[in-house]
Amino acid sequence: MMAWMVKQVNRKNKGFTLIEMVIVVAIIAILIALAVPQVLRQINRSKIEADKANAKNIATAIQQWVSEGGTFSSSVTTWTTITETNPVTDGISKYLGSGLPKTKLKNDDFYYKYDATSEVVYIGAKDSGGNIKELYPKPDPSYK
Repeated sequence: MMAWMVKQVNRKNKGFTLIEMVIVVAIIAILIALAVPQVLRQINRSKIEADKANAKNIATAIQQWVSEGGTFSSSVTTWTTITETNPVTDGISKYLGSGLPKTKLKNDDFYYKYDATSEVVYIGAKDSGGNIKELYPKPDPSYK
């Protein structure tokens, strides 16, 4: 009889108390609160880097198009949207194998400017504030 009672007492002492469970949940919540902002920051950085890479690909495609005889009528001094109906897009589409990319940061179009005197192509995109920032050849560090 005594052995049975000792066994019952020991069995009741096995397991977790409510306080222990609350502490574990609190620790997990703190770890999540620390990790989530870091993950979101990294995701945003990767979108920015992808936009820079896509801008460079578009600029390279425009340069190839120009080297094969494609021309701009004159300097394009304002940001012009690169869309599916743009004449530049028709010329560069064969150089962009997967089609015209959208920005990863805002899922928007890329923009270009062209300086005919120096023959430099500038590629930009809208940032989260809606302002067009240069991504190629000199990326604007305020693009976020």
